[in-house]
Amino acid sequence: MTRLGAFALLLVVIALPLTVLPSPQLCWLLVPAFLVGGLGVVALSAPVTTAGAAVALIAYAVALLIERPPPDLVVATLLGSALVLLLTVVHFARRVHGAAVSPAALRSEIREWSMAVAAGVLAVGVLTIAGTALRLLLPDAAAALVIVGALGALMAVVGVTAFVSIEND
Repeated sequence: MTRLGAFALLLVVIALPLTVLPSPQLCWLLVPAFLVGGLGVVALSAPVTTAGAAVALIAYAVALLIERPPPDLVVATLLGSALVLLLTVVHFARRVHGAAVSPAALRSEIREWSMAVAAGVLAVGVLTIAGTALRLLLPDAAAALVIVGALGALMAVVGVTAFVSIEND
């Protein structure tokens, strides 16, 4: 069942770059991303799934670079949330493979995943407000974008470090 959920999340990660630039050329990046990510899901291997997800993220960056659309925080946030959940679900499936998982334990895991995604969405909102405020306070200053981007990267590193260092009982 967790593999099915992971495949659904993988399809979301693969499909989102096509919402920016629906082109056959982008599919040349997304097909290998799906194959590698799918292999990771089948093998319950987080590193292999990460490799596929990274290629999908590169395809998203290429689509943004080529198309240059206006900022779309919904798609970007959805992609980030799907990436986090995909890797978390694959890791969880690997840990519990072959074991009977009680509904209470599953609810606890889903609650933890929801909190991680909610923290990410909250960070997107805070950084968007901060970036807008800096842009209004400092018009014509690209430094505001760099500062907010650096803060976002710092928050991401702190969040990943905290998430990885939490001991799961």
